[in-house]
Amino acid sequence: MGRIFALIIAVGLLVLAGLFYFSPSIAFSDIRSACRSNDIEALAKLIDFDSVRASLKTQLDVGPKGAVGAPPKSALSDPIGAAGDAIKGVGDSIGNAVNNLVNPNAPKPSTIVPPDPNAFLAPQALLALTYGYGLDAPKTTMDQLGKPPMAQIAFFSLDRTRLTVKDPDRGTTTFTFERRGLTKWVLVHVGLPKPGNDNDGDGASSSASSSSSNPAG
Repeated sequence: MGRIFALIIAVGLLVLAGLFYFSPSIAFSDIRSACRSNDIEALAKLIDFDSVRASLKTQLDVGPKGAVGAPPKSALSDPIGAAGDAIKGVGDSIGNAVNNLVNPNAPKPSTIVPPDPNAFLAPQALLALTYGYGLDAPKTTMDQLGKPPMAQIAFFSLDRTRLTVKDPDRGTTTFTFERRGLTKWVLVHVGLPKPGNDNDGDGASSSASSSSSNPAG
């Protein structure tokens, strides 16, 4: 009787551990389901929209060629780099001023307005993000989405988990979840893909569990 009771406890602990490990994947699947049904109330419980909006804005403002969220060089930690950037900035300003005087009729470089991060937060666009559509997500309709790709657990800790979705043409999109309860996980960061570069979302390294995959869909 004692052995049976111990076996029941062991099985129960394994079930709880499995539920805890895969609960971010379940949250990811719930986001997809809520997007398909346009369930705004459910999405509000699954996504920290302020945090996700901030993460998208940083990446969209920097652009595809810049380092995501890269801070300016510090005069304390990198005095040579900071001085170089300052000199380059002054040189560029002087060069532009001289060019305007010499060639007043020359066409001015166009100002590129970065995409609005709110365009990525509509249910249809969010669903496309979970399919790995990246910058194309806001202009992708649900009819264009085929079979949902598998999401992989790229990093797991007690309070933070990252799932990745890979697209062969666009790159890897990273979804970072934070634990807000025993098994409640909320999406707080979306790392947009960079073609040819498997990014890590908000910059932290992946763990050895990157080979694990989940059935989220």
